[in-house]
Amino acid sequence: MRNDFEKAMHFRHACKLFDNTKTMSNEDLSFILEAGRLSPSSFGMEQWQFFVIRDSAMREAIQAEAWNQPQITTSSELIAIAYKKNVRSSDAYIQNEFEKFHYPDGLLGMYAGFVDPRSDEVLECWSSRQVYIAAANMMSAAASIGIDSCPMEGFDRDAVEKIMGIDTDTYGIVLLVPFGYRVNEQP
Repeated sequence: MRNDFEKAMHFRHACKLFDNTKTMSNEDLSFILEAGRLSPSSFGMEQWQFFVIRDSAMREAIQAEAWNQPQITTSSELIAIAYKKNVRSSDAYIQNEFEKFHYPDGLLGMYAGFVDPRSDEVLECWSSRQVYIAAANMMSAAASIGIDSCPMEGFDRDAVEKIMGIDTDTYGIVLLVPFGYRVNEQP
């Protein structure tokens, strides 16, 4: 097991050009998404949303807002990862999470004490950092099955959210992560 993980870490790199003739299976995509879903997060709130972008016209429009980086359109799959903006203790999503998982008494109060006094800006920053935990696990899971990835922050967030039609009152895109198969060997 240890050797498998180390092998995956040596395999993984920020792939800049994917082989657009190779397609990931739905099973592999599901495995990667599940790795993200099962990722740890602060208070277990999992305040992320994964958007799989398959529409080629949308990917081309996103590429134009990502300084024409080829990963966007050459990858087999493109996943935009967003954070939830509404994470106060009174938010319906948060209330549902506490009910769903039967958290111990007092934890909601502790959560409220941590979250509620903070500004929206601070909460969005905190929530967006949780996304990176899920993204790292997704990229590591992909590497473990021989699939490349590339975490991307180099894009116009407002433009990409508009292209995708994201409800920006609820979500903010933090990261684009293309997945697929490399053309060139890892440098």
